[in-house]
Amino acid sequence: MDYHTVESEYLTEAMKIERKEQGATRQNILQFLRRRGQMTAIELSQALDIGAVGIRQHLALLERDGLVEVAGLRRSVGRPSHLYTLTPEAEQYFPKSYDQLTVEVLAVVAEQYGKEAINQVLAARRQKLVHAYAPRIVGKQREEQVAELATILAEHGHMCEYEQCEDGSFILTGHNCPIDCVARHYPQFCLQDTELYQELLGVPVKRHSNIASGDLCCTFSIPAENGRTEP
Repeated sequence: MDYHTVESEYLTEAMKIERKEQGATRQNILQFLRRRGQMTAIELSQALDIGAVGIRQHLALLERDGLVEVAGLRRSVGRPSHLYTLTPEAEQYFPKSYDQLTVEVLAVVAEQYGKEAINQVLAARRQKLVHAYAPRIVGKQREEQVAELATILAEHGHMCEYEQCEDGSFILTGHNCPIDCVARHYPQFCLQDTELYQELLGVPVKRHSNIASGDLCCTFSIPAENGRTEP
């Protein structure tokens, strides 16, 4: 191994360490803002024992990424200081237990009112979603409908896409299931989703794979149809 190779590996490792330390610093900033609410750069500098210039650089990057924003000014002796606070997007960096809570609540519902009560709740939810999304789909050509449905699902974290087959039908694919943990306990969610797509598109929709059942993705086939349809 020559000198240049050793130097290159050393620099690469140093860069990895630096990026890790920078990531840890930004996570610490987020945690302090979570605990204390609004803070100035000077207060964060003192809390983390990092120079004010460095803190401001981290805050600038966090602001660029949409995780931190300026909430106002703190006026005191000298120049006013910006008060930084977390944005709603920063919530993803803090532990949540929504999935477990949902499973626990549904278990209580099933215990107290029977399993059919869960189906009734999910059916009511499906109808609300139909009313919410039908205006975005109604009256469009079939491909436009499928494209809009894929967009709606992508907005909710399904990482969805579609393709049209040679016979004019469509394959809708979701590469992520935002409620995977819940759906593994309650497959009714998956059944209700399929029925939702059918109601919105106005044609039979067939599921071929399911993330909640251990498949790599969720796939659905949607028949071709000429003209305009009503969900």
